[in-house]
Amino acid sequence: MMDRRNARADDADKQALIKRLRYLWTGELFNVFFQPALAMLVARMLEQPIGLFAIYSAALAVWLLLQGAAYWLLKLRAVKTDSDIEGKHLRWFAAFKRMNWALIALLPTLLVIKALVGTPFRSSVDVVIGLGFYVLAVLEQVNYYHYQLMYDYRSDLRRLRREKRLKRSSLYRALERLD
Repeated sequence: MMDRRNARADDADKQALIKRLRYLWTGELFNVFFQPALAMLVARMLEQPIGLFAIYSAALAVWLLLQGAAYWLLKLRAVKTDSDIEGKHLRWFAAFKRMNWALIALLPTLLVIKALVGTPFRSSVDVVIGLGFYVLAVLEQVNYYHYQLMYDYRSDLRRLRREKRLKRSSLYRALERLD
C-alpha cells in the first residue's frame, strides 16, 4: 500500500515537473519573438531610430533566450524518458557559456569605438532599449549558467530565506557533473 502511494506521489511530482519545464521552454521561446517585436513597436510608435546598441543587445538577449529554451526542452525530454541530457548537448552549453561572456564584453568595446568616430547612440530610445536588453542578457547568462535568479515557487522562496544564498542553476549543476 505504501509503495503505491509513493509511486503516485512520484508520478505527481514528475507530472508537475514536466508541466513546469514545458512552461519554461515555451516561455523562453515566446520571448525570443515577443520582446524584440515590442521594442521595435515602441521605437516605431515614438518615431525614434534604434542603432547598434539596441540591435546588438536585443540579438544578444535573443541568443541567450534561445539557449534557455533549448536547455529546458532538453531537460523536459530527459525527465520524460527518465534519463539525463546527453553529454554532447552539455558540451555545447559549456562552449556557449564561455562565448556568451565574450559577446557580452564585446558590446562596450564596440560602443567606445563608435563613440570615437561619432555618436554611439541614435536616440534616447536606442539607449533605453539597448540598456534593457543588455541587462536582460547579463541576467540571463547568470540565471542559466551560474545562479538561479527566478524564485517563483514558494518552496524556492522558503529555501532562499532558509539558506540566505542563491541556488546554483540547473544548467550549472549539469555542467559540473559533465567535468
